[in-house]
This record gives sequence, structure tokens and C-alpha cells, in this order.
Amino acid sequence: QMASMLRRGILQVAQRRSAQLSVAARRHGHSVRLILLEDLPPRGYTHDTIEVRAGYARNKLIPSKVAVYAIPQNYEKYGLVDPKTIVKKEKKVVMSDEDVAAKNAAFVLRSYLRNKVLKIWRNASEEGTVHPGMVDAKALREKLSKQLLIDLEENEVITIDPTPVDFLEMEKAEADEDDDKVEEPGEDTEVEECTVQLKKLGEYVATVHLAKGYKIPLKFKIIKR
Repeated sequence: QMASMLRRGILQVAQRRSAQLSVAARRHGHSVRLILLEDLPPRGYTHDTIEVRAGYARNKLIPSKVAVYAIPQNYEKYGLVDPKTIVKKEKKVVMSDEDVAAKNAAFVLRSYLRNKVLKIWRNASEEGTVHPGMVDAKALREKLSKQLLIDLEENEVITIDPTPVDFLEMEKAEADEDDDKVEEPGEDTEVEECTVQLKKLGEYVATVHLAKGYKIPLKFKIIKR
């Protein structure tokens, strides 16, 4: 009986001690979020939101006005935004083997054509009007094959912008572009057959439409023969 009473006494003491430790842990062990009003390296700098032990915040940082509690009213007071309210949406894009092949093909063609100009000779008048004949998408496809040894697939289409350009101005603009960057494609829709027919000498830009919607510029020049 004495042993039983002793065990109960020990158990009661242990339970009280456990409860006291639990209260102490809740007071000092849990963490709180603060907004720093001063630099506090290496924890953070002015207006950063940090997380520290509750006891450290209550006994040191708050009384010394180094920080305030990270509550909505204080974020509003100091014109700040709670990092927890900023939702970052990360869209993970998984490319299929077909998509990867299309992007690689676009990169290779863009890199190859970047500093090249297709030359097309035509008879022309003194005013620069091509006669006889004209230049259309079919002629560009043939010249692309003969001059630059690029044979396009049947589903790869060429469209022509009929507005003359200045290659020197284009080169200045392209100087700041990233050589390794391929513009992300738009919607992969069927491209209508180009009906543009050029009848003036000059510098122009066409577009090569590849699989998956990739578009590659093609510079060409119609030169008097």
C-alpha cells in the first residue's frame, strides 16, 4: 500500500511538472511574426517580416521599438504588404518530345537566318518596278532552297510583309536582342496561303511558319539584274 501511494505521489508531481513546462513552452517557445522598424542583421532589415520566439519579441524587440507585431493594421500603417498575402502562381510546363523538337528546330533556323539575306535578282525599270515577273512566296521557297540549302516541309509556310524595310535599322534593333532566345509561339493555327506579289525593288521581311506556331523572320532583297 505504501508503495502504491508513493507511485501515485510521484505521478502527480510529474504531471504538475509537465503542465508547468507546457505553459512555459507556450509562453516562450512558440514563434511570432514581426515587422522590423530597424535593421536587425542577420535576421532582417527595416520593413522585413521576420519570425522570432514569442519571449524574445515580447521582452526585447517590442519594448525597444525595434519591431511591431505583423498584423494587418501595422502593415497598413507602414504601407507594407504581408508576404503571406502574395500568392505566387507557378505554372509548370512539361514539354513533350514533339514540342522540344519543334522548339529546337525553330532555334536552329532562327540562328542560321539571323545574319543572312536572301537575294533575288529581277529585271526592273529605272523607277524600280520589276518587269516582267514578280516575287511571291513560291519564289522565296525556291530561292531558300537554292541559296541557303533549306528545304521547307509542306506544312511550313512562308508569308510576306509587302512593306519595304531598312536592314540597317533592323540590325540596330536586333543588336540588343538575345541570340539564344526563341520567341514563344502563339496558337498553332493553320496559316493561309500567302497571295502577296512584290513588284518593287527593295528590302523586305518574310515569315517562315514552323510547326507548333513558331515564326522565324526571313530577310530578303529584290535586286535589279
